[in-house]
Parts: sequence; structure tokens; C-alpha cells
Amino acid sequence: MTVYRVRFASPSKPGYIPVESQSAVESHIQDNKDKLQARQRSRSGCRECRQRRVKCDEAFPVCQRCRRRATVCHPSLSKSQWRFETPWLACYPLETVFSVPNADIKVDARLMRYWLDATCQMLSVDPTNNPFSFPILRYATDSPSLLHFIQSASAAQEEYFYQPNLSLSLSERGKAFSALRQELQSTSSSLSHSFLTLLMLGMSSSWMSLGPTDYGREHLLAAQTVADMILQKDYSRLDELDHLTMGIYVYWDMACSFCIDPVYHPTDRAGLLETYVKQARRRFHAITTHSIDLYYLLGELGRYCRVIVEGGARDRVYEASCGRSLNEHVSIETESSAQSLTEAFRKHGLLLLYRFCGKPGATESSNSTVMGTENYAHQLALEIVELMLGTKSDSPYLNIQTIPLLSAGAEMTSLDTSIRDRIRTRLNEVYSTNRILATLWVIDLLEELWAIHDAGVKHVTWLELMLIKNWRLRIG
Repeated sequence: MTVYRVRFASPSKPGYIPVESQSAVESHIQDNKDKLQARQRSRSGCRECRQRRVKCDEAFPVCQRCRRRATVCHPSLSKSQWRFETPWLACYPLETVFSVPNADIKVDARLMRYWLDATCQMLSVDPTNNPFSFPILRYATDSPSLLHFIQSASAAQEEYFYQPNLSLSLSERGKAFSALRQELQSTSSSLSHSFLTLLMLGMSSSWMSLGPTDYGREHLLAAQTVADMILQKDYSRLDELDHLTMGIYVYWDMACSFCIDPVYHPTDRAGLLETYVKQARRRFHAITTHSIDLYYLLGELGRYCRVIVEGGARDRVYEASCGRSLNEHVSIETESSAQSLTEAFRKHGLLLLYRFCGKPGATESSNSTVMGTENYAHQLALEIVELMLGTKSDSPYLNIQTIPLLSAGAEMTSLDTSIRDRIRTRLNEVYSTNRILATLWVIDLLEELWAIHDAGVKHVTWLELMLIKNWRLRIG
């Protein structure tokens, strides 16, 4: 299998120094390894350890000391992180690798390297098969808007999404929007290429937000229309880019399903997307793996839960059908972390159904019925937590754990003190990995919800509390 993850050499002077031979490259790598092994103390430990003047083991995403302190770990970026691992590219500026149609577009080699080495890695659950790494470059050469987005995202993550330092990121983001408008107006531009940029800009809108209110609604509404336009094609003509974009859209739609007001919910979509996800289930996707149909179902359920919370009428036929689909869903994943994640999301769907609708077929509000629902919901939550915490903290699947951790964490009572602590620690690990502020807001939401439940107000759900606070968390 092709490995796309790659590091580059940082030039000490303008321009690159050509690599003389493969042996010289290998010698350079070995020299650096020897120096690292010889170093006895950390010189680039996390911020907390350096402030405390203690040795840091630099474990990623959370060092051992921060793990014991149950705090967020802020690792330092290594100034020598680029290595001669790709001689054919290290010899040349990235401007020569890109053939950008518009000569006025400047390719920022540093930001492009950062994308390939770091930013794109948090977008895929499989680092060895990452379409957001080198494969995305062929789309960026034909889409200036995508190129500017890549540079914007890299500049933002490089600064840990710290608002005062995002001027470069915002500048590149503005250029991406401008270029996207031009591409959408051009008859020669690829709709699929523009759709990829639209999705990425929409998903990243929550990264750039000062508060937990922006989930990219306008982008999501536009994406619904564009997705339907693309799906009008004969499915046999849908290529790898179309499969990539549909998986991104389905996941993003699911993550936003609790946020979008019912008035904006999609209505008659002719079943195009539902038909596609059923057919595409066996095609691997870097985000949805082999479970795109499950994420689609959860998106539909999330919007239904939002309708119920807003006081809408229940549809018992839909509830029974959804419960049946979730109970009958069988994962086809072969990798253990993927299996655990899929099972956690399946149970998360059942938990949503029971929490917001009660047990299917239960029409009485007797104490025994309520108690049965509570016990079942709590058991589901415990199973979700165990599935999530069974995944190693350095796994690429960590980035997709926030949603099931939130719904399961909301069920933990005052008797589940140790499990609450484990959930806090895991969410801190997720944040230490991707720096997405929404993860910290999820922790704040859980802390407030736990305090409310511990005070005796048991009926408030995490979704109701989020809406009361006027938060619109694009989770995950």
C-alpha cells in the first residue's frame, strides 16, 4: 500500500540544496537518529513541562506528566522537523512541483509542507492511505481555491488556531472564497473540484470561530444543492474525487445535524444520497471508512432528535425503522480501531433514539418504563466509553471520537466519577491532537450538564443544554 506521509528538508538559505545521492540522504537520516538517541534531556518539551521546569517525554498527543495532571498538553513544534525522506521533491521548491494555472498565485512552500506533514494527517483515519496528502495536490493544481484553502488551514493549525495569530490564515481564506466564486461562475471549472473546496471551507468555519456558534450553515446548505447536482450523474461515472467529497459531506452533515434549525432541513432529495451511500459502503473512505451508510443514518436521526427537542411531532414509524436499522447494522470493518469506532457510533445512534424518544413501542410513562429506559441508556453509554477508551491515544481514529464521547458522557451519573475523569482525559487528548476548540467546548458542556444532573435536575439532555446556551457545536 502506498504511504503518503512524508517530511521534507527545510532550506537554511533561499532555494534548495540538491541531494547528491540516495546514500547521502540515508546518511543524513542516520546522523539525525544518532543525535536524537544521544540526547539525554528534552529541549522541546511541551509548554506545561517547560514552564514547570521538568523533563518532558514528548509523547504524542499527551506527554506522561500532562496525562497524570489530566491537563491539555501543548507540544512545541520542532524546528528541525523536515527530513530528507523524499529526495526527488526535496531538491526543488514546491512552486516547481505545482503547475498552477494562474501565474499570480504564490505557492507558500512552508505552508504546503506543513499541510502534507501535519494538517492533512488529522483528516484521515489511515495515514498510509490518505487522499488529503499528496493525492490532493493534483486537484489543487486545477483549483486555485483549494490551494488557498490548504495554505489557510496550515497557517491556522500552525498557530494552534489561536485567534490573534490567524492573520495569514484569514488572508488565504479570503483568497480561497474569491477564487471559489470565480470557479463556480466559470463553465470550464470542475464542479467536483469546487465542491471539495466548498466542503473544506465549510467544515473549517468552526475552527476559525471565536465562539461556539458558527458551524458553517451557509456552506452546508450550498453543499446539499451541489451534492444533488453531482449525484445526478450516472453512478458508474462517479470517480475517486466524487467518492471523497460524498464521504466528507455525509460525515460533516452528520456532525452538524444537531445544529441546523428544522426549517433548513433537506426535504425531497429523490433518495439520491441514500442510494449512493448504500452502494458505496464497500468502498473505503478516509473519514467514514466502510460505514458511510451508518453516518448517513445518524445524520437523519440527529435532525429528527433536533425536531423532537424543538417540540415537533413524533414519527413512531420512523423511530421503529431507525431502531431496526441500527440493531441490524453489521460492520464490515477488518481493522480493530475501525470496528470499535463503528460499533461506538452504532450504539451512539441507539442511545440518541432511547434518550430522545424512549424505548420503541413504549407508550406509557410509568416509573418502570422510565427506569427501564434510564438503565438501558446508561448501559449503552458505558459500552460506548469502553469502546472509545480501548483505542490507543496516538491512534488516528482519536479525532472522530468526540461525538460518541459527548452522548455517552452525558449519561454518566455522580456515581461514575472515575469514568467522568477518563472521559475528560480522553477529550483532552483529542484536543491535544487537533487543537479544535469545539473539543474544549464539549468538555465545558459536559461539566455544566454533570453539575445540573448532580443538583437533581435529571431531565435536561446535552442537546437541550446546548440550545439553551445558544451553542451550535460542529462536533468531531
